Amino acid sequence: MLLNRKRPLPLLVLLLSACTSAPPVVHTPPSKPVVTEPQPVVKQDYSAQQWLTMAKQANPEKQPSLLLRAAEAWQAENRCENSLKVLSVLLPSLTDADAKDRAHLLQAECLLILEQAELASESLAKVRLGVQYMARRLAVSAQLAEFSYQPLVAARDYAELASLNPAKEAELFSKIWTLLQKVDDRALSLPANGTTYLNPWLQLAAISRQLQGQRLQTALDDWKKRHPRLPLPQSVQQLASTTVTIPQSIAVILPMSGRLASQGEALREGILAAYFDNNQDDIQKNVKLNFFDSNQITEEDNQRIANEFDFVLGPLLKENIEPLLETLPADKPMLVLNRLDEPKALNNRYFYSLAPEDEAEQLATFLAQKGYVRPVVVSSDRQLFQRMAQSFSQHWRELVKQEPKSVSFSDNKSMRTAMENLLDVQHSKQRIEQVERLVKEEVHNFARNRRDVDAIVIFATPGQTELLNPIIESSISPFASMVPVFATSRSYSQELGANSLRDLRNLTFLDMPWMLPGDDSPLKAQSQSLWPNRNDGQSRLFAMGYDAYGLIPLLPRLAAIEGMQKQGLTGRLKMDSFGQIHRELPMGKVSQEKVIRLAMD
Repeated sequence: MLLNRKRPLPLLVLLLSACTSAPPVVHTPPSKPVVTEPQPVVKQDYSAQQWLTMAKQANPEKQPSLLLRAAEAWQAENRCENSLKVLSVLLPSLTDADAKDRAHLLQAECLLILEQAELASESLAKVRLGVQYMARRLAVSAQLAEFSYQPLVAARDYAELASLNPAKEAELFSKIWTLLQKVDDRALSLPANGTTYLNPWLQLAAISRQLQGQRLQTALDDWKKRHPRLPLPQSVQQLASTTVTIPQSIAVILPMSGRLASQGEALREGILAAYFDNNQDDIQKNVKLNFFDSNQITEEDNQRIANEFDFVLGPLLKENIEPLLETLPADKPMLVLNRLDEPKALNNRYFYSLAPEDEAEQLATFLAQKGYVRPVVVSSDRQLFQRMAQSFSQHWRELVKQEPKSVSFSDNKSMRTAMENLLDVQHSKQRIEQVERLVKEEVHNFARNRRDVDAIVIFATPGQTELLNPIIESSISPFASMVPVFATSRSYSQELGANSLRDLRNLTFLDMPWMLPGDDSPLKAQSQSLWPNRNDGQSRLFAMGYDAYGLIPLLPRLAAIEGMQKQGLTGRLKMDSFGQIHRELPMGKVSQEKVIRLAMD
């Protein structure tokens, strides 16, 4: 039922009575946070329907306050749809500043419960920053931050809320610590925007990530002396009590023969490079590495690995993972250089791969954060690129609740047709041809592409991308702004020449730091000197081997602290709840026939 805001308030009271008399709508509980703290400040002595009845019988000047009471009662009865109907009519008629604050705050709470976060944020911004409703305002602000995946902002608001509500401290402290575990190391080091309530928790989070062993325990004792009222989270206590053990013997299982021998050799070279770098540390000097060829491994070798080694690194091939997991003792730590098809949370089992799906998901997150809303996906019909396109689309749906438009091609000949269909250029060409037939002479015009596309995402080989990018440029009308093109590391190769880079101009792509300009480390210079003919795939595997060895002593802490990261050659590395390592990659852009590394937020 539509409500006319220009109608007199008494008449609107009657209309509202009709609108809100239907039985309550049952909603599936949302997966995101809902407003639960605190409840409205006005004590509800009557039901919403009773407040509405009183409003119908009251004088016009008293009706606004009674309708506001009805709206608050409907929220308490979990019928926020009715509250919002009343508020949409009531708010324009309110003149009292305090009543406006109550109404906007109630509107924000109900919109948040109904998962309309953007509208809730707009309503909350209209509430004055007074003391009276500060606790409720902070509760809504914190949960809005959770909705928008801003754990640091949410933790800050909950910390302030805890200072105002001592009775809820234990619950809020637990929530603050859980949120800070999701904050990555870079954000954790940023100032807390002037608030002092969160600073102790930020200090504790930094201590738990940077220190270990006795140094961690000493720092925790000092923190507790400075903040005696704050509880030490159990996860930190467990971290402090965990003995830091560096494996003294490591079994490395790689394909050293057969069709994947070159990949195994590149990984081996990266592991050895990290091993000799780490030997500068006294604690690493006695570590022994033994390499096993996964193509020639015997049952006797498996028994040796199970009984004689402290740690297992590998294998690389998926088909070798499950048999080895079944052979090894459950307490034998292991970093697999691949992933299971179905993730499992297994103690002492960690998984690290250069998963292309991760790059697709990161690209979706990047575009969503930058405000793109209508990307189109162009992918090769090869299985790898179809998986990447599906991962991008699935993650995009989770982020923006929309399905991106997409098209795939099977060969070079079908690329132009696919792009023109996607950008709707063909219809424009047909219209031009129709005009030419009508006037019986050539019409000097340009085909115009659709204007509802703000980004193009490519999942294809470097050679296919080199052909696609000029097609995209030629399909964009000269009257329209250029649509940015994004890709992953699978679309770029260091082996491309100047002509290829010209065809890839303005392409923005993800890649590991090791492959982008700006890394002038002695290790990179030495690697290029020793292996000048190494291809892109081998270079990436070398970096993976280097990072895999460096991860070994950090694995338990990465598992315990969700937001903890390690900067590696392959990207910023962090672990999920299944023990899987994920990479966050920087971006490069082709400009002036060379690649430049972009500064990331």
